[in-house]
Amino acid sequence: MTNLLIVRHAESDFNCQNRIQGHLDSCLTPKGLRQARQLGKRLKNFSIDKIYSSDLGRAYSTTLEIIRHRRVKVVRDPLLREIHLGAWEGMTPEEVDNLYDKGYQRWLKKPSACIIPKGERIGAFRKRISGRVRQIARANRGKTVLIVTHGGAITALLADWLRADFDAILMNLQIDNTSLTFVHETEKSTKLWIINDTDHLTRREKNVPAFFDRRS
Repeated sequence: MTNLLIVRHAESDFNCQNRIQGHLDSCLTPKGLRQARQLGKRLKNFSIDKIYSSDLGRAYSTTLEIIRHRRVKVVRDPLLREIHLGAWEGMTPEEVDNLYDKGYQRWLKKPSACIIPKGERIGAFRKRISGRVRQIARANRGKTVLIVTHGGAITALLADWLRADFDAILMNLQIDNTSLTFVHETEKSTKLWIINDTDHLTRREKNVPAFFDRRS
């Protein structure tokens, strides 16, 4: 049994500018820093045994804000990065459409069929993310693990766990900055308890599975 807390990074400059990030990076905005600190407060009573973060700066900076008052080592892991979006990285959707024959519009219709110059294919991306998280879960049986990653990565994980169509989840499911996804994984099954929980941003509290709470 492994308890996984999956987090999307906080708001970055590129998020605000509506620019495609992929493996490029941008700093957290002041709002993003507040989001990460609010999440840290939300998790203060959670017993977390191990922390893994994408090595990209926006995810790692989010992780450091979340754990400001903890003494837990963070493993920076390049396998937890967002999908590599090749030649599109740093561009706005409008710029992609102008330079790549309405490429972003084609992406919106069916991402898995869209080939991005110098980009990572979605099948390889899904295999990378899902395989790494399975390794992390197996290596931390009986523990609670925090993983800070990216929206596309969380979408890939949900598609794997739900045995669902990646394109449909990417287009129809919102994954917000610093949202929490709670997962309870055993050798035989994966149970999703909560997806895209952002109550820490609205200062509301929601009941969470007892095994995530140190006080239980």
